[in-house]
Amino acid sequence: MKNLFINFTITTALITLISPLAFAAPKSGSKLPSGPYYAMGTMFNNSWREILNRNVRTCIKIVDGPPNNVRGREEILISSISNRGGKLYIDGKNQEIEIIPLKNFPEYDFLSQYSTILAGFGDNSGGAWGLIAGNNSDSRTTPEQNKRMQECINTKGKYVRKIKGRMLQGQF
Repeated sequence: MKNLFINFTITTALITLISPLAFAAPKSGSKLPSGPYYAMGTMFNNSWREILNRNVRTCIKIVDGPPNNVRGREEILISSISNRGGKLYIDGKNQEIEIIPLKNFPEYDFLSQYSTILAGFGDNSGGAWGLIAGNNSDSRTTPEQNKRMQECINTKGKYVRKIKGRMLQGQF
């Protein structure tokens, strides 16, 4: 019985090693873990990004809100992320995402005194977006946004949806 178990274990390991999945390319968004990403500065206090990874599919929610104390509506884009020639692109904007090594993250020395940054990326929004340890989701996320993110993950090919965000009551 012991030999049967050992043979079964070795056979399973060999099959796993030589299967086509063992030679698959790395996941397109594996360098960007799931979760909400934030940028520094008051300009971005009502804006954030959220990455969702499942299997080999990666999606992003881009929430652009008005600056603090300014009345306005959030603009929300949910899009698939594709790997084109080894570079990551937001399909909904045809915009490249540049993964930022943590040591090169703006204000890393200052931020690391107060929190742990797990990952970061830059896009053309002018900000460097960082995933902070312990933050699994943003409290402003709605069930509709979660539903659209799941649709994005479950859809094959490009996925792009714009949805209405919250109306923020500012002082101006």
